[in-house]
Amino acid sequence: MASYVGENLLVKKSAAVLLLLLGIVLIVIGLYEEAWPVTSLGAVCFLGGVSLLVFKIVARNRNQL
Repeated sequence: MASYVGENLLVKKSAAVLLLLLGIVLIVIGLYEEAWPVTSLGAVCFLGGVSLLVFKIVARNRNQL
């Protein structure tokens, strides 16, 4: 059971990092091409990645109490 929880957190962390990287790439491409929809999509991906990391940290700290 414990390994399943660890794998679940690893998947969430990996998804968050991928969303962060995708967001940064889309923001850079959107700013370079002056395509605001692409930049906005990159910002949403970036914020989604940040929120997943924050939720993961909060869940980990809640379990330690």
